[in-house]
Amino acid sequence: MERTADHQPITLKGQISLEFLKKRNFTGSCRGMRYNLYRQDDRLVAAVYPQPNCWECTPEEKKTYEYFELSGEGLEAAVAWLNESYKNRDWSEKGGVF
Repeated sequence: MERTADHQPITLKGQISLEFLKKRNFTGSCRGMRYNLYRQDDRLVAAVYPQPNCWECTPEEKKTYEYFELSGEGLEAAVAWLNESYKNRDWSEKGGVF
């Protein structure tokens, strides 16, 4: 299912840097989809999960992960993956992701 009409792409330029992600997690949301970006060893991890719960309270089976190179290009690829994840799934409560 691809949804594009109501989707403003996630853009993180100017909001976070690779240096930030080397030290801290970055979380956000986009119309029912929450996301988390963080460093794990020498790679960047991107994860998406449904609202309404926070990361810590969301069951593991509701989280989807993807792994990227810990670099500027990896961060760009992770943001592209977040946008694809949003477009390809119904994140509304009616969509059955809860």
